[in-house]
Amino acid sequence: MAGTFSMDGAVLWFRPRFAFAAGTSYAWITRQPPARPALLLTRPAPARAATTVVTGIYPTTARLPVNVLRFYLHFSAPMSEGFAATAVQLRDGESGETLAAAILPMEPELWDPGRRRLTLLLDPGRIKRGLAPHTEAGYPLTSGRRVILGVDPAFPDATGTALAAMAVREYAVGSAIRQRVSPDHWRIGHPVRRTRRPVRVHFDRPMDHALVHRCLTIADTAGRRVTGRSTVPAGERDWIFTPAADWADEQYLLLVRPQLEDIAGNSVTRVFDRDLTNPSHDPRPPSTIRLTLTSQNPPR
Repeated sequence: MAGTFSMDGAVLWFRPRFAFAAGTSYAWITRQPPARPALLLTRPAPARAATTVVTGIYPTTARLPVNVLRFYLHFSAPMSEGFAATAVQLRDGESGETLAAAILPMEPELWDPGRRRLTLLLDPGRIKRGLAPHTEAGYPLTSGRRVILGVDPAFPDATGTALAAMAVREYAVGSAIRQRVSPDHWRIGHPVRRTRRPVRVHFDRPMDHALVHRCLTIADTAGRRVTGRSTVPAGERDWIFTPAADWADEQYLLLVRPQLEDIAGNSVTRVFDRDLTNPSHDPRPPSTIRLTLTSQNPPR
């Protein structure tokens, strides 16, 4: 262990470079003769009440496509890294058996900077047709069956304390989604001038919860972003934007960044599980889509 030794009279002090970890034992070893037995030093872990919980499992839609690409876990406090492989499992809804190798092992794990959101990827090699993992093992999920995503309470938070409770979400698994994301298939509301009524965008399929918040914005015709609050209700089929100030008597733009994806990884520019023989699956150059929103009078 890195650190420095110093003498204070007959007392030998050791100052570690990094603090001793709670709940960890350390061996004190004398290397020079006369040989001495090793001493075991233990810093006890303080007793802490379990308060950290899973605040969200995404997608929240009740039905997944068989080629769903990722899940998100949200926690109420920062978490420890390196435990996701054992603490998070996908199980068959009928048999209860763990779906072997369904979740792709990640080193390092995909945490946000605050370690409150964990991204779990299903094995892309098993999702993309034509690749050896798909040919040998098939999709991680099975269409027509139920699947359960569970988070074991033994998952430690950043203090080393277990979660307060187990968290689970159950899904039905349906057919694959293999189409590029297209606003042509959305129902898009318009601003109501001199009000703060929200604008709602209804998608034709469940979208990626995290990417919707990042990839949809409303701007004025000069390109200035409209400030406000956006929400994605359960099911990930809608984006609702409420402005911070009244809508003006003018046109606005709904900006759709090309990184926007549905829950199967299909984006505005490409199909994730692409059919190379289908010209409609050919990738498109990445560019922001600009849709005109015309402010309307309040209904009488």
